[in-house]
Amino acid sequence: MKYVDLSREDLVLSKELSRSGNAKQFEEHLKSSIEEIGLAEPIKVAKRPDGKYVVVDGTMRLRAIDAIREADPTRFVTIAAYVVDFEQRFELRYQTDIYQDLLPSQMAALMEHLHEVEHVRKVDIGRYVGVSGPTVRNYTGLWRMIQRGGLLAKLVELMDVRVIPSSNPYAWLRLTPDGIRTVLERAFSDGEPAEEWIEQRIVRARRGDVAPIPRKMIDAETDNLPPDCYREDEEVRTLKRDLGLRRAQPQQLARIAEDTKTAILHLTEVSKRSTDVVLQSVARSLVGYLQ
Repeated sequence: MKYVDLSREDLVLSKELSRSGNAKQFEEHLKSSIEEIGLAEPIKVAKRPDGKYVVVDGTMRLRAIDAIREADPTRFVTIAAYVVDFEQRFELRYQTDIYQDLLPSQMAALMEHLHEVEHVRKVDIGRYVGVSGPTVRNYTGLWRMIQRGGLLAKLVELMDVRVIPSSNPYAWLRLTPDGIRTVLERAFSDGEPAEEWIEQRIVRARRGDVAPIPRKMIDAETDNLPPDCYREDEEVRTLKRDLGLRRAQPQQLARIAEDTKTAILHLTEVSKRSTDVVLQSVARSLVGYLQ
């Protein structure tokens, strides 16, 4: 799939390629998410003979963007998209539907099975499903949460019913069990035991009362905790494994963190100033991986 940035005027919707049914509550949640963190997943489009691009996957995301632009026309001047073969538009639409209907936990389990058992590279799984590199990494994080069990696994259940976002699993993974409990009982449950609060929120969500907690609130509450709330040693091991380092010392890790920060700044400039679409896409992907 080829990555492009398209203006809204280039895009057209088709009833044949739109999902049926009305999901007003989900659309509002989607709009809030895009308004807060941007378009995490590019839409999929196919170029028509007249030069316009028909939306194959992403109708609801585009409607959310339209609502945001109605209030602020300076937002989303261009929209990120993957261009697919026009002749395969229906096949890709139905393929995408299959994966969109999976819960975050199910998608994480499927991706891990394909990678570990079928030996398919995660980058290839992401391309096939149509999700970005950072999202593939998030599914890996969700799988780690499930495997560790306890409150982490219960948090994934909250993600499945959309009470908390599934887009930042590493905010939770860096915490100790006591750190997770501290966040939940201090910031969200008003002192009620975390397990009971989670069960009640799941029941409410299944009845239609989702009341999603914004990602920025999760990020804020999991930052600046006492040192004993963080899994520092395990975070070091994870960083060493992810970056391919075998003998990293604390001083080396500090230097790597500084180098990573500098790299992100340079890559961000490349993604903004380069006229090469491929280079822009690569720069954005690398920024997503490094963050």
